[in-house]
Amino acid sequence: MTRAWSLDLLFPCIARLPTTLPWRLAGRIGRGESATERDHLLRWLENLFARVFPQATAEQHVQWARAHLAMLAQEMVDAMAFSRLGRPGGPAIDLQGAEFAKELVRQGKGFILILNHYDRLLTAPVALAREGIATNVLTMPVLDNPELAVAQRRFLLRKIQGYTEVTGGKWHTTSEGLRPVHESLRAGQGWVILADAWRPEFGRLRGSPFLGGRLNLPTGIERLAQSTGVPLLHAVTYSRRPDHLEVAVEPLPEDPREAMDKVIQRLEQDVQARPWAWWQWGLWDQMWQPEPGPKAEGNP
Repeated sequence: MTRAWSLDLLFPCIARLPTTLPWRLAGRIGRGESATERDHLLRWLENLFARVFPQATAEQHVQWARAHLAMLAQEMVDAMAFSRLGRPGGPAIDLQGAEFAKELVRQGKGFILILNHYDRLLTAPVALAREGIATNVLTMPVLDNPELAVAQRRFLLRKIQGYTEVTGGKWHTTSEGLRPVHESLRAGQGWVILADAWRPEFGRLRGSPFLGGRLNLPTGIERLAQSTGVPLLHAVTYSRRPDHLEVAVEPLPEDPREAMDKVIQRLEQDVQARPWAWWQWGLWDQMWQPEPGPKAEGNP
């Protein structure tokens, strides 16, 4: 089974199966990698978890690695079936905190909904859409990203189409400029932005305490909130089972820097509790730096 075949055929077909069977199957099927590739990924993840969480057992490292790949595969089914999330025959969603977004909409205020690459993250905007709250999303480039293969671009385009049809907003990339985002926020619309997005070319980074070291993340959300004056919300998804998701939405401090500090603190707590649910382990050595001294965790 090739990666292109899984992206073009396997996941779109699986996502059409009745009931919640697609999500239960996804963890067993994987993301389309070969058995050799999967074994390599598992060993790599186990070794990384052993570095970052040396206090955990080897058995836990193995469990986390398997759970991580299963979660990513389930998210790929989500990507082909956003219309089924929170609906009969699809994964159930328990949403807490929708009232915070509803109140901002009632007041005609734009807002930024901050997510992280944690668990099946896009469940949160979908859950809000089920409550009548439309949001746009700002991401890094898709079509003009040279690192993406042709099949990956096709998959992402289908994902974008399905996502925007459900959430009622638009998908905008940073390569298209930020003026429309500024204008839209000031006009009272909501925007979803990921706090832990990372690229090597990012220039304005700030380090935050994270797992015994510093997690270096871009300051774009802080600057956007400062310039537009819009409030910030944070949302996180917890998959309790492949077919049962919980979403928590919470308000953040008015000061954008304080707000981002709280988001990263929450991310640290979530990663400590469920290491397998964070997407960004592949960028760990680029994003994270140990604190000076012998007590830093995760230091190779």
